[in-house]
Amino acid sequence: MGAKADRQNSSLFPEFRWERLKEPVLISACFLGIPCRWHGRRPKKRDKLIERLKKKYVLVPVCPEQLGGMSTPRTGEYLNGTGAQVLDEGLKIIAPETGEDVTCFHIAGANYTLELAQIVGIRRAYLKSGSPSCDREGVTGELLSRAGIQVVRVP
Repeated sequence: MGAKADRQNSSLFPEFRWERLKEPVLISACFLGIPCRWHGRRPKKRDKLIERLKKKYVLVPVCPEQLGGMSTPRTGEYLNGTGAQVLDEGLKIIAPETGEDVTCFHIAGANYTLELAQIVGIRRAYLKSGSPSCDREGVTGELLSRAGIQVVRVP
């Protein structure tokens, strides 16, 4: 038996086809139906998007808000500006229900998401539009773009 056969026979997943490795991509965890959005309810799973992406990529789910330390459910923030303004000019993200400055959570989540992307070798990310973190113009989207990662905005 050759090395390839040995690797397949000794693998925890012997049915896995090693010669078919796919490129990893980040994807907003909420697209997979994971209840991580601000309201804490299970979002509609994006079956067509997921199937299309799974044919070409290994999906790496992330929720920058959770990675940054925010709970679920949480307040529903919106960004009055851009992620670039948050990162470069000190624009604050304020929770409308409480008046709390939650900018640090969004920045921390963006940094952890970028760190994860770099560890895995991510070159593309499919992120939820309208989020102060995930949107292409949000904090995470901006940080990933600056690192050379293509951010695809999905409504």
